[in-house]
Amino acid sequence: VVRSLVYCRNGRKKEKMRFPKALQPAQVTILGYGALQSESSSRLTFPDLTNFRHVRVKNMRRVFGHPHLFLLNEEGLYDASPAVGSLKIASLSAEPVSSTSTNNSNSSIVSSSNCISFVAAAFDVTLDDAQRIDFIKREPEYKITTTPFFSLEDDEDHHNKNNVNYGNNVESVAQPAGEGVICVASQDAAIPDVIKTMKPSNIPSVWHLSHDSGILPFDIYLRHCLLSVEKVGGKPHESFLHETYLADRHTTLAEYLDKNGEEVLASRPPPHLAARFSG
Repeated sequence: VVRSLVYCRNGRKKEKMRFPKALQPAQVTILGYGALQSESSSRLTFPDLTNFRHVRVKNMRRVFGHPHLFLLNEEGLYDASPAVGSLKIASLSAEPVSSTSTNNSNSSIVSSSNCISFVAAAFDVTLDDAQRIDFIKREPEYKITTTPFFSLEDDEDHHNKNNVNYGNNVESVAQPAGEGVICVASQDAAIPDVIKTMKPSNIPSVWHLSHDSGILPFDIYLRHCLLSVEKVGGKPHESFLHETYLADRHTTLAEYLDKNGEEVLASRPPPHLAARFSG
C-alpha cells in the first residue's frame, strides 16, 4: 500500500492510500491456485464471496519455487541446519511463461492448448479499503496483478476437436471467460524491506533462487493444499497433481508425492495454526 498526503479544499491534510491497480475496482474476481481451491477454504478468507467455480489459467506455471516466509518465521517449524529437511521451505507461486513454453512431463492431463496452464478456483468479492489492506498483508512478497481465465468447458471442446480434426498441435481459440486477480512471482527488489527481514539469513533470495536450488514444498503447507483440493476432486485435483511443479520446473507434484506423499500427509501444523493449515 502506498500512502500519500493530499490537501482538501479546507486546507486540512488527508491521507490517501493507493493500492495495486488489480485491487482498485470495487468488485473483482479472485483466482486461487493453492489452498483456496475449495470453497470452504476460500470462505475462511473471503466469507462473503459469490459465484465460486473452477477455471483454467493459461500461460502461467504453478511452482513451489520460493520460500514460505510466514511459516519460516514460526518458532520451531524451520531448522536452519544443512540437513535435507531444511530444504523443505517452498510455497506456491504462479509465474508468467511464454505462450510457446512447454514442460516435458508424463502427465495424462491434457490442457486446452499446448501452453503451460493450470486449473484454479475463481470467485467474486466486493472490496473495501480494509479488505484491500488485509489482502496485501496476507501476500506481502507477491506481485498482485490480473490475468485472463478460461472456462473448463473449453478443455473438452478443444480436446474433442483435436482428436477429430486437427491433431494435437493447434492452439486453442477459446476466448477468455473473464479476468481475475492473481498473486504472481515478483522480484526481490520489489519486496518491502520489512518483509525481506522475514527471510532466514541462510536463504539467499526470495524470488531469485536458481532452478537447481533443491528447495522442496513445505510439508505443512503442501498438506494444507492437498486437503483443500481433495475436497473438490475432478479436474482441479488432477491439475494440482500434474500441473504443479517443483523448483526445477520439471518434476511434477505427482512425481514428488509418489516418493514423499506419506511423509507430507503425516505432517501436522502446530495447534495455533491448525484451523488455518488444515485444508
